[in-house]
Parts: sequence; C-alpha cells; structure tokens
Amino acid sequence: MSLPEKAREKLSKKIAGLLRHYGPRYGLKLDREGWAKIRDLVRALHRIPGYEWVEEKHVLEVVAKDEKGRYELEGDRIRARYGHSLPVKMKYKPLEKPPPVLYHGTVSRNIYSIMEKGLVPMKRRYVHLSYTWDDAYETGRRHGPDVVVLEIDTSCLKRNGIQVYYAGPKVAVAPWIPPDCIRPSKRGSPRG
Repeated sequence: MSLPEKAREKLSKKIAGLLRHYGPRYGLKLDREGWAKIRDLVRALHRIPGYEWVEEKHVLEVVAKDEKGRYELEGDRIRARYGHSLPVKMKYKPLEKPPPVLYHGTVSRNIYSIMEKGLVPMKRRYVHLSYTWDDAYETGRRHGPDVVVLEIDTSCLKRNGIQVYYAGPKVAVAPWIPPDCIRPSKRGSPRG
C-alpha cells in the first residue's frame, strides 16, 4: 500500500532536510559526496518525533515518485542531488550543450541585490536553475507571493567562463551567475 500524497510530500521534505542540511544533528553520517546508507536515514528519521513509522520502503517510494529528481540511489545508499548547505563535494557532470535560457525563481524583494551582485549560492553550495519557466515560478512561490522569474543567458555564462552542471531532470546548478547574464522574464503569469 502506498503512502497518501500529503504524507509522501511531508516525508520527502524531511528526507531532503536530513540529506541537505541537518542530518548530522540526528546521527546521519554522510560521506564527502553526500551519500548515506538508506537504513541510517531511516534511523535518523526515527529520531524525529512523528516519523517513527518510516521504513526503507517508504523512502524508496518517495524517491520513485519524486518528479523533481531530488534524490539519487546507488545500491543501499541515497543522496540529495542538489541543495546542500552541508559541506559535501558533489561531482556534477557539465551541461555540454545547455539550452539558450535557464530560469531562476525568486521574489521581488531580492531583485535589486541580484541585479547588483548576481545570483550567489547564499547558504547553499550552488545557484539552482530551472529548465522551464513554470518550474522556476513554482520555486519562487516558496519564497512569497510576489514571484519574479529571471532568465539566465547561458551563452553569457560561457563567455564569462562559468560552467553549468546537470543536477537532475529539472535542475541545473552553477557556482554563481553574474548580473550581466540575468534579465527579468517578460512572461507575467504562470502557464500564460
């Protein structure tokens, strides 16, 4: 029997948090590339009130049904593909032929700083970019209602010597994005 959608989403957020940000506080050991044993992830989840019921099969279901490709499995190990604040060294493959435009979702209060300094990883290891406008918009909504989608000119990144990497089926990453490679999208509404 599979998990109800809401329970699966809640568990996915907790798994992402453990693998990206706070796993060691719950006894989860990650290797230098961010890998953890699935059984150790389950043990860490059991240390969090309300997650004592989780079994390995639930973790595997979350991974199998995750449309964003947040997680990667290798044998009995799991890791988050992107979004780390923990000091892990991900080995991403360069996007040899990135699309002409990638997207980044944010909110209007961040625009002045972004257009002045560029996009920087902040507390993360890389800047996250979406392949589609809609995905960037959804990402921006997590930060507030006044979403702004930015277009990233990948030929400009190449001219600046900045490599873009594949992090998942919906996410690319880069070490930073200079302001001259960023422009606000003229598209004003989701799926419009």
